[in-house]
Amino acid sequence: MFFFLIALSAIFWVLTVLSKDYTSTIHAKAQFVDFPSDKLLIEEKEVDLQLQVNAPGFALLAYKFKIFKKIPLSVDGFISKRKGKLWEYFWIGEQSLAEVQEELPASMQLLHVQPNRIDLLFCEKSQKTVPVKLKSDLSFASMFRQKGAVKLMPDHVIISGPKTIVDLIDFVPTKQLYLENIEHDEQGTVLLEDPKHPELNYSQEELGWELMVEQFTEGQTDVPLKVNGLPKGYEIKLFPEEVSVHYLVSLNDFELLKPTMFKAEVDFSETKKRLAVKLKKQANFVENIRITPSKVEYIVIKK
Repeated sequence: MFFFLIALSAIFWVLTVLSKDYTSTIHAKAQFVDFPSDKLLIEEKEVDLQLQVNAPGFALLAYKFKIFKKIPLSVDGFISKRKGKLWEYFWIGEQSLAEVQEELPASMQLLHVQPNRIDLLFCEKSQKTVPVKLKSDLSFASMFRQKGAVKLMPDHVIISGPKTIVDLIDFVPTKQLYLENIEHDEQGTVLLEDPKHPELNYSQEELGWELMVEQFTEGQTDVPLKVNGLPKGYEIKLFPEEVSVHYLVSLNDFELLKPTMFKAEVDFSETKKRLAVKLKKQANFVENIRITPSKVEYIVIKK
């Protein structure tokens, strides 16, 4: 019973003490918010605010146990002035007591704040639109190939940051896109590479992409040879008189190919033991063209 009465007395004493008002200094970190959209902070700054308050003991004790003690300060409300090529934004504590008071419990009355002045330096923010370059490592299944370039959506982004850095950038690369054994159309998203300068910002960090794929086959057609540069009064006999043109073509375009879409010739003015075959005309939707034979023998006959 004795110890119970002692404990009860102690509780009443603590409650009495904590219910009284005290003047004390509490600490909080300044959190800068609402930065001007057209300017860039040059250097991050950590500021420890010392707040002299008058409050009941309960409120002071509760604040002491608060884990994240941050006071947001709106930079848009700072006083600004130009300083050469830079802009100086400064905050005056005595003029901003009401702003800080709003972030404190209602039972606390703010009396004074230190530091009384906070300075932040900003530079003008520059921006421009630059193309995106895809970094890719693609491999296709047998008899399949890429149809056209990989489409990026969007293929340009807006970069912003200090003008001296922005002016040096001509494009933004993506992170590597790996695809293996591709045999049908693909699509997805890819991230941009992280900026090399921490002051740079991109309008977006992720892009969509679309890859078109087509199946192809190898084709072959025989093309007669034409002779250029043969002097008058002479005839020429070529061995062989026609060559085989081998090519790769999409299955969708295979039926469109005609032998007349190819023309091959030799030039007799370049008189050598064997004449080199040159392809002078070809279909614009074929690739990897190979001519056999690449050189032909000949006999010249006087009429």
